[in-house]
Amino acid sequence: MLVVTAIAVLAIIGVAWWLFERNRETPTSSSTAAPPERRRRPRAVGELRASDSPAKYSTDATAAVVEQCYKLAFSANRIDYQIIAGHARVLDEVSKGVASTIHQRDYFPRRPMLLPRLLQAINDTESTRQELVNLLLEDPTVAGAVLQRANSAFYRVSNVRIERLDRAVIMLGAAGLRGLMATAIMQPVFRVPKGSFEAFGEVIWEFARRSSQAAEACARADRTLDPFVSQLLGLLGGLSCIVLFRLTMEKYREQPNLLPRPEVFITAMQRHRTELACMIARSWELSETSLQAAEQQLQRIAPGEMSPSGRAMYYGELCGVLALLHARGSYEPEVALRLLVEQGLDPESARNAWQAAIAESAS
Repeated sequence: MLVVTAIAVLAIIGVAWWLFERNRETPTSSSTAAPPERRRRPRAVGELRASDSPAKYSTDATAAVVEQCYKLAFSANRIDYQIIAGHARVLDEVSKGVASTIHQRDYFPRRPMLLPRLLQAINDTESTRQELVNLLLEDPTVAGAVLQRANSAFYRVSNVRIERLDRAVIMLGAAGLRGLMATAIMQPVFRVPKGSFEAFGEVIWEFARRSSQAAEACARADRTLDPFVSQLLGLLGGLSCIVLFRLTMEKYREQPNLLPRPEVFITAMQRHRTELACMIARSWELSETSLQAAEQQLQRIAPGEMSPSGRAMYYGELCGVLALLHARGSYEPEVALRLLVEQGLDPESARNAWQAAIAESAS
């Protein structure tokens, strides 16, 4: 009896094992078996490829880059201090005063009166060279910038220095003059009074110029955008920082017993920079396309869903920050380019924007 029982148990075990093995080798009941997982092709050294997933407006990597720029501007090793007591009151007053800055000349730069007239003369084929020279002479800063650009290694073809403005106008041509106007006219606005955080104006001016050039490069690649308009949009982020810096400094002056702290300025810029950029764009009566581009930054829309003008503004600023940090000893080109591509910019456009940003001098 025991022998028979043992044989039966062994038989049951054998059948169960046979069924288990058969089910493991038999495909699932679906019409086709799931294909084996593809192995990702190893990335060649220096190769750039667009990200497989849509990029968000802000990531840990982009936020870290922006934070490093703020640290550089305020010469701060860390910015994680708590904002309390009087400093919190200053920050609250800044938030209350942002909207009013566009009505106060001490904070907000009016649209330069020379800008529309210069653009009209540059684009008008009927304008004479002397008419353009006369316009430039109305603003010594712009005239000096034209001569400086004409004598740069990119434009000057001989060792003889160009000292006449009419020759400089011929040398630069319409494209060169348009590319010069935005930064030449806006440079005085970026100067800040000496005192606390004296490096701020210089760093933010460099960021704005590099962003402006990168945005222009993105616009040229798109072929549907006006590169000069994208240049102006590329300046708005830095310009907003300057306005907020002046506003925050003024609020500290109302608290004479408080020493200004970097984290208050930085927090104000993190909260209100894009909001103020939209205000500036509306105050300057920029086109609906430009206003939409600025609004998309405020709404933090994913770059892949932005309008072409919005993308030029977004990638211009990101490239401007990266180029600034690279010029100051951080971020190798390969790392910077990879971040631009990971954020959705195609590799060729990323290289072009990067080259434009790093070619822009800090002077």
